Amino acid sequence: MSLISRLRATFSRRPPTPPPKPAPQRVNLAATAASRVRARLPNSRTSQEPMTLAGLLGWYEDRLDGYPADSRSRIVRVLRALADSDEDVQGTLRDLRSLCGAGFSFDFQGSKASIKAAQKEMDIFLSRLYPEGGGLSGLIANQIGEIALTGASSLEWYPERNRRGVAGVAVVPAEEVRIRRDETTGELIHEQWGMFGGQVTLHPRTYAYMALTTQGRNPHGVPLFVASLASLERKRQLLEAEQRVINLMARSALVKASVPKPTPQELGLLSVNDPLYVDALAAYYGEVADLIVASSENGLYVGPNGVEIDVVPVTQTAGGAAEITRGNQHRVWNGLGTLPFLRGEMDSTTQALSQVTIPIVHAQAVMIQQTLARALEFGLNLHLQLCGIPAQVFVLFAPPKSPFLLDEATALLRKAEAHTKLAALFGPAWAQAAMREFDVVEGDAARAPAWWNPGAAGTAPPPDPGGTP
Repeated sequence: MSLISRLRATFSRRPPTPPPKPAPQRVNLAATAASRVRARLPNSRTSQEPMTLAGLLGWYEDRLDGYPADSRSRIVRVLRALADSDEDVQGTLRDLRSLCGAGFSFDFQGSKASIKAAQKEMDIFLSRLYPEGGGLSGLIANQIGEIALTGASSLEWYPERNRRGVAGVAVVPAEEVRIRRDETTGELIHEQWGMFGGQVTLHPRTYAYMALTTQGRNPHGVPLFVASLASLERKRQLLEAEQRVINLMARSALVKASVPKPTPQELGLLSVNDPLYVDALAAYYGEVADLIVASSENGLYVGPNGVEIDVVPVTQTAGGAAEITRGNQHRVWNGLGTLPFLRGEMDSTTQALSQVTIPIVHAQAVMIQQTLARALEFGLNLHLQLCGIPAQVFVLFAPPKSPFLLDEATALLRKAEAHTKLAALFGPAWAQAAMREFDVVEGDAARAPAWWNPGAAGTAPPPDPGGTP
C-alpha cells in the first residue's frame, strides 16, 4: 500500500462512538406541581367560628351604599331573619333554589387516564363532602341562599394535615369578611373578623369569595334582596294596621256601663281615708267589668242594683286598604326580583306576558349558577391538584326548564332552516356565523363519540348502558 493510501486510511478512521447515555428519568409533572401547591398551603382550617377566642377580640363593621347609617352585617342579619319569617322572601328564595339547583354534571379535561383517575377520586371526595348539609346538593342549596342574602359565595376548602387533598369545606358568612387591597401587589386580601374583635387572614389558595354583583370600587357583593327592605318594613306596618282594624271590626258594639260608687262600709272599710279604700274600689269595678264582659256573649246581664248599661255601635271599615297593600306588595316583589304570578296573584296573567317575564327570572337563576359554578370549581380543582391528578373539572348546571318547550323547539327549527338557506347563499363564509349562533368550535368534532353520525341513513342509536347516568 502506498504512503498516500496509508495516510488516507489513517485519517479516515472515525473515533469510536461513545456509549449511549442513560435516558433521563421522567419526572411526574403533575406530582411536581402538586408538591409546589402543597408547599404554599396551610395544613389546617384558618376560618373561625364566631365564639372562638380570636373571634371575640374584635369586629369590623362594613357599610352598604344604600344604608350609610347602618352596617352591612346588621342588614344581612335582617335579611336572614326575613328569609325565615316573611312568606315573600322565603318563597322567592325557594324558587331560586328550585331553578338553580335543578341538576348539575361534571366535565373533565385532560388525558384519558387523568380523566378516569379524576372521576374516581371525585366520587370518593363528594361522598364525604359537607356531611352536615347533605353533601354537594345541600352545599349548592346553602350557597344559593348565601348569594341571595349576602351577595357572595364564601367558602374555605381547607386541606388535610398532610396536604394530600381537601379535607372539607367551611361556609364563612360573607358579612364576616372584610376585603382590602394590597398596596404593593394590588391583590385582594380577605380577612375574617370576629364578633367582638380580632381577625384572621384567609389563605388565597384555600378560600374563595365569589361576588354575584359589585358596586363601584367596592369588592364586596351586594345582597340580591337588599332593595326590598324598605317595602318589607312598610308591609309589616300595613299588616299591623290591618290587624288593628280587624280587631275593631270584631267588636260590633262598645258597652258603656255606669256603676254607682260603693261606700267604704260596703267594701268592709271604716272610711274613705282608709289606705285600702282605693285598691278595694278598683277591685270592685274590675269584678263588675268582668261580669259584664262574661255575660255579654249570651245577651244576659245579672249584677248589682243601679248599674246602667248602654250599647254604642262601632262602625269600622277596611275600605281602601286593599289598594294600598297591593301597591306595596308589588314593590316588595320588584325588590325581590320575583313575579306576581309566582307569588300567587294570577289576575291578568297571560301566556304572552309569561313568555316575556319568565326568561328574566331564568336569566337571574343562570347568573347565580355561573357564580356558584366558579366557587365549586375552585375547591374541586384544588383537591385534584393536591392529589397530583393532572386533570381539570368544570361544573355544568342544568339551565332552568322552560314551560314553553314546544314554542322554543319550533323557533329553533326555523332558525336552523334560516342558517341552511344562508349557508347556501354565502357558502363557507357563513360557517363562523352559524358556529357562533350554536356555540360550536372546531375542536368539538374530535370529542364526538364513535357512534355519532347523524348524517348517515339508518344510523342506530347508541346502546343503553343501563342505570342512572
